[in-house]
Amino acid sequence: MPTRKGRKPKAYSQAARINLIARRLTGGATISELAEEFQITKRQVHRDLRQLEASGYPLEQEDGRWRLPPGFKGLEITVSPYELMSLYLAKSHVAYLRETPFFDDLEGVVRKVEAGLPDKVRNHLERIVTTFAPLQRPVRPYAARKDILSALRTSLLRQRTIVLRGYYKPGVEQPMDYLVDPYGLVMYQYGLYVVGHSHQANEIRIFAVERIQSIEVTEELFAIPKTFSLEERFNRGFGLIDGELQDVKIWISADWAYFVKERRWHPTQKLQAQKDGSVILTMRCGGIDELTAWVLSFGPGAKVLGPPALIEQVSGQLTAAAQSYRFSR
Repeated sequence: MPTRKGRKPKAYSQAARINLIARRLTGGATISELAEEFQITKRQVHRDLRQLEASGYPLEQEDGRWRLPPGFKGLEITVSPYELMSLYLAKSHVAYLRETPFFDDLEGVVRKVEAGLPDKVRNHLERIVTTFAPLQRPVRPYAARKDILSALRTSLLRQRTIVLRGYYKPGVEQPMDYLVDPYGLVMYQYGLYVVGHSHQANEIRIFAVERIQSIEVTEELFAIPKTFSLEERFNRGFGLIDGELQDVKIWISADWAYFVKERRWHPTQKLQAQKDGSVILTMRCGGIDELTAWVLSFGPGAKVLGPPALIEQVSGQLTAAAQSYRFSR
């Protein structure tokens, strides 16, 4: 299938491409046809076909054409009680997305799996369902954003440019429209954020889903730069906000040391135990504002030792808070 003039060939992940090739083979195709259609080499096609066979697909070859047997409807899926338990754990983790397309789709997958369960596993279903109880606070009203999430899902899968209508920023009175190439959807602290290239700013920007009034999916295709990686981008910051990398050093009191040691706060973190039971946390990251809020959450149980910009911001916040309490008496 030739690509349209002036358009870059659409890039698929290997998993997505293999899935599409499996669908394509219901009608049969040659190696050359698959290579041209998916814009990959013949060697890659052979590798993908081997992967399909290894996964259990009964591929047939005749006169240079590969195909799946007529009437083949896919692989039968069987799960163990432990695998089903893990599926319900995943479902409980996104319970805050109830009444949205993402949660509805996951429910559909669960129902399909349940329909094929053997009696032995089905007998344990009630126990498995009640094993996990999500405690998620605060949550955001994403059920009211069904249309927005549906449009986002379409644009992300088809790599279509979108128009964010009526997006508002805190402190800005007039909502604005943004033309965006969405690169990904990030889940952070029970919030959903669109990460993509803003045409107005000509830079990567982050948009909170709950602040979007509506979305228009355009017919314009875009390609995600090969140099872009969601994982690498967010590994630089302490949270969502990107910023200049700095060497951060924070003292944590003995009362809070266990809490910090039991969690992974950043990929670069290191902990140095002190004789009095306290710890010193070091990491290299950006995001001064989010680091400030995190340090303040410990009250007197944390003290910034560096960098100077973080020391100044935390001390300024503490001074302002003390003054507000002093004047409220």
